Amino acid sequence: MPFVNRFHELESLRKVLRGGRPVLVRVYGRRRLGKTELLRKLCKEEQGLYLLVDEADSPQQRDSLSRQVAGEIGTIVMPYPTWDAFFNHLRQIDRKFVVLDEFQRMLATDRQAVSRLQHHWDTTLRETGPTIVLCGSSVGMMERVTAKRAAPLFGRIAADLRLRPFGNAAVRLLYPELSEEDRVRRYAVFGGTPYYHEFSVGRPLREAVESAFLSATAPLVEEPQNLLRMELQLPTRYNSILFEIGQGTHDLRGLESKVGVRKGGLGPYLETLRYDLDLVRMEDPVCGVRRQARYVFDDPFFAFYYRFVFENRPLLEIGRRAAVWVRIEKGLDEFVGPQFERVAREALVLLNGGEWRGIPLEFEKIGRWWNRQGDEIDIVAAGRNEVLVGEVTWSKNPMALDVLRRLEIKAMKIERLRGRPVRFVFVSRSGFEPEMVTEAKAKGAILLDLDALQEVFDKKYARPK
Repeated sequence: MPFVNRFHELESLRKVLRGGRPVLVRVYGRRRLGKTELLRKLCKEEQGLYLLVDEADSPQQRDSLSRQVAGEIGTIVMPYPTWDAFFNHLRQIDRKFVVLDEFQRMLATDRQAVSRLQHHWDTTLRETGPTIVLCGSSVGMMERVTAKRAAPLFGRIAADLRLRPFGNAAVRLLYPELSEEDRVRRYAVFGGTPYYHEFSVGRPLREAVESAFLSATAPLVEEPQNLLRMELQLPTRYNSILFEIGQGTHDLRGLESKVGVRKGGLGPYLETLRYDLDLVRMEDPVCGVRRQARYVFDDPFFAFYYRFVFENRPLLEIGRRAAVWVRIEKGLDEFVGPQFERVAREALVLLNGGEWRGIPLEFEKIGRWWNRQGDEIDIVAAGRNEVLVGEVTWSKNPMALDVLRRLEIKAMKIERLRGRPVRFVFVSRSGFEPEMVTEAKAKGAILLDLDALQEVFDKKYARPK
């Protein structure tokens, strides 16, 4: 599969390496986001040494590192008896930089390994050693080792790169042969994790879903479970939370009720899902009340999995893949709707600071709005000069004028908008009815259909030259 969407990250790392002095670099993010591929490409281009820390005890880790170093530099390297021996040897290796991938495994097996790195960095490596890139998939552990004041490497990280899932703008580049509508579907189902699209590219959607998910041995049918097992000793409660989020419960009280825990009992679990595993994020209503936060998936793939796959695994165990596909097909458009809202907001972010059809767009924050009475608005983008307020529909029918009428009423309920200029935005999968176009344009609204979204992504998102 092509190297997509990590070009900006690659260029950032190149600039660090060309700075002329050794530095410590942290690269981290959850599993499957392409960290290893990114760093291997960097090593190939910039004379780097890539080393993978094994999931083993410290002596075995050091033995493995000695074999990897020997294979890379082409000379015999005796097993490192101590971490001091390993870090001392790094100074003698004629490479511009060294990558230590899955670095958090050192800490998991021997806390002294990180303190020895601190010692060698402070005394010798920062003056005469190579740049060292510390890469890890355990987000929480990587932050604890480097970011907290009491952490061994606190204050020593000169460059920091946290990899996030792809957005739709990058994912769509994997599917040049598909219509914009079908590209949105692929993003909604397979999300922003590059590895997952290996099972989708070049296949019809049903075939891709069936081969990736719909059998007891499909490559992605246990993927989220495996991620949880690798990071957690007891993933059961976390699975319950993720399942309820996938089924549409997003507020804290609702989750506590569905999962069956006392008030405040989910706090530590949600913190782990947010900060350590990078699976869930907390959203506040833009121009709304912060105490009404909601929990949503950071990557659409996990939303799809916990909506359609997780509870249907017993059917897959007995070969009922056709029955599961019928359930997916029946609910797919309803599921894609909220993901299409995400796509619409991403398009507006690309337009931010520029203009669309002569209309300037400039805002400082974008998201959704809701209140306790059940009113919701898909897009609220707050700027200094005006606020964008918008509705997004994933429907087979063109957007009708009543959508504009209802949005005008809902917008009046946002107290923080009173007295501020408002511009409406409407995004529709199937275009707009003529009456809607006429009135929306008269009010200075922005109208975006799939053709317009394609134009935005084609023009505003491109690989660097």
